[in-house]
Amino acid sequence: MNTYSREMPHVTANNGRATKQNLIKRAQDKPISAKTQLGFAEVRIAAQGQWERIHRALGVNLPSTSHMKHTACPGCGGKDRFRVDRNYAETGKWFCSGQGELQQGDGFNLLGHVFGWTGKAQLQAVADVLGLSQLDSQTREQIQQQAAHEMEKRAALVQAKEERERLYQNLLNTMARLEDVVRHQRHQQKVIQGISQDCLLPFSPDELNAAEALNNAILDIYATVPTALN
Repeated sequence: MNTYSREMPHVTANNGRATKQNLIKRAQDKPISAKTQLGFAEVRIAAQGQWERIHRALGVNLPSTSHMKHTACPGCGGKDRFRVDRNYAETGKWFCSGQGELQQGDGFNLLGHVFGWTGKAQLQAVADVLGLSQLDSQTREQIQQQAAHEMEKRAALVQAKEERERLYQNLLNTMARLEDVVRHQRHQQKVIQGISQDCLLPFSPDELNAAEALNNAILDIYATVPTALN
């Protein structure tokens, strides 16, 4: 039987306040070993898709893991203040509206919410459940490399998203600029035509520059779209 399961049974509003306080105190007093050298990034990747099993092993038995269902909070009670995210199995993400404000976090944070554990205690407990505390150096290095690769991918996705947003905003600004220039040119045309119906103003430098800027902005947008052609 898992050590954490024996020491930390499921906590609900019906367990009583004293019981929960005792659990929190025991969790805080429990010495945390330095066995695992893996950080949150590595353990989080290893925990993907396993958060329900991890939480149950550590004594957090959620009444429901459906993101559509509101239940009592395993940490602060209530009736329907708690729910999990649709990607709970992957991330352990949860929400609680108790104590007058919305609280949320990932699978690690839920252990802190329920038992009052520090980040170090959360990390060690999850690593123990996943069997990551007694890894050989080669396996540990592989996990660390995988975590580094995943972090690089996420950073690249964030950077690409920010660049797309910048380009779209530039496109909107350029379109607005062209609209202003055309509106001004139409006004000038009306003034001239009031004097002579045969007079037609040529495109102004501002119009041409604004049109060219819009064309470049559109090309920049298309340059970021992956092509299906080989």
